[in-house]
Amino acid sequence: MKTTKNVIKGLFIALVIVCQSCTINEESIGDVTINPNGGGNGPSDCIQLSGEITSDITLTSNNCYELVGGVSVVDGVTMTIQAGTQIIAGQTSDGIFSYLLINQGAKIMAQGTADQPIILTSNKSTPNPGDWGGLIIAGRAPINRGTTATAEVANISYGGTVADDNSGIIRYMRLEYTGGRINADSEYNGLSLYGVGSGTTLEYIQTYLGNDDGIEFYGGTVDLKYAVATGAQDDSFDWTDGWVGRGQFWVVQQTTLEGDKGIEADNLSSTPDAIPFSFPTISNITLLGAEDGDGENKGIEFRAGTKVAAYNMIIKGFPGKGIEVDDDQTLINLNNGDVEVRNSIIDNVNSFDLDHGGATVDFADFATYSNYSLDGSGAPFNNAGSAIPDDFELEGFRGTYEGNAIDPSTINAWFTSVNYVGAVDSNDDWTQGWVRF
Repeated sequence: MKTTKNVIKGLFIALVIVCQSCTINEESIGDVTINPNGGGNGPSDCIQLSGEITSDITLTSNNCYELVGGVSVVDGVTMTIQAGTQIIAGQTSDGIFSYLLINQGAKIMAQGTADQPIILTSNKSTPNPGDWGGLIIAGRAPINRGTTATAEVANISYGGTVADDNSGIIRYMRLEYTGGRINADSEYNGLSLYGVGSGTTLEYIQTYLGNDDGIEFYGGTVDLKYAVATGAQDDSFDWTDGWVGRGQFWVVQQTTLEGDKGIEADNLSSTPDAIPFSFPTISNITLLGAEDGDGENKGIEFRAGTKVAAYNMIIKGFPGKGIEVDDDQTLINLNNGDVEVRNSIIDNVNSFDLDHGGATVDFADFATYSNYSLDGSGAPFNNAGSAIPDDFELEGFRGTYEGNAIDPSTINAWFTSVNYVGAVDSNDDWTQGWVRF
């Protein structure tokens, strides 16, 4: 969850996205009742949903729906959401943030399209990050806090022994202005995945201007492909509790309003050697940082005992470290070859901080890891590493590079076969039509 930062917050007209010269303009932050990429008819026409959903329900695109307080789909029940449907949410009259929860044993079947995404957004005419909670899914896949655990939000149970547990399908969904603050230590994320299993399909999901993390994995085995986190005011992607899934084609766009890490990666903070270890495999990631005033935003922090295999990444524009490895157990994993970053471009003033000099490996060794990078002064490496190639460039978050890429499908058949580093190929732009900027 969120680390409190001494930054000025408030109403804003424009947010600068550091994706080179890309910006969010005033029009794009405007009225939530009319959305150019699809949606419902506006708050005055919305059908209210509240409490528990105890029988199968279908939300249709010719209606708008409003979440009132916590809305919970219970075990054995399926919520189907048609393409183009808009759902709005905010706070109740007594200040409780609304959210949508898919409990263990329940399913969400939400299959939008690029032309008609499903949109969950604020009910305010002038929306801001933190206007409502977010989408929460709880599954029965393994975690490392015990067989089961209780989440810090909504008091829900999650975890179990069903690795291929199926919580449904989400495709082409945008979650806007999430992250309502529960108390000084806890806030909702855009999409929270608690012990979600590999039988669940998650593709084409954007979180937009959330007050906490964009997408967070709490254990489980679920995979995520085609995801964008824009303007998350804490971490854009986050994992903990023994997540062992896969990820491909992820984009992070930080803003100057507030942010922390592009990816924050933990095993378990209280017990860094808890098993199963967090050990995802990720490929084709583009992380674009911003300066929000404290000089500390980082591309990735691997900590608290996580393991990872990461390929084909671009990390650019973070005022802090490009990649930092912290804590004793994570360092053990690093030295044992269980924290790997390969075939990537770390175009950042400070490329690597491998536990402040305690590592026996060096990701800047191009011959071993194939990572283009910069040294701590911003000058290209001349010896162990290899300089950023002159012909590498991005247009916003779009842009890839083939010079040091690996085909991720040769690592695991789940991955889409590509021959480039980065998340979005300008010639095959999967963000068109449904991602909001």
